[in-house]
Amino acid sequence: MPVDIIWEDGNATIVIQCDGCDKEYEIFTSDTEGLEVCSFCGHYLEIDSESGETDDEDSWD
Repeated sequence: MPVDIIWEDGNATIVIQCDGCDKEYEIFTSDTEGLEVCSFCGHYLEIDSESGETDDEDSWD
């Protein structure tokens, strides 16, 4: 399930595309604390909190 996080002015948009049905979901949040440990939107991401850069990990392989 591809997950992208777009950082803008301290806010985050989490874009998730379902592997099964190809639907795309967007989650908007201004509270990004702990995002990387969320079992839904951030569990498979490593987030560098200073740069906002992410390294995607595919846990399904």
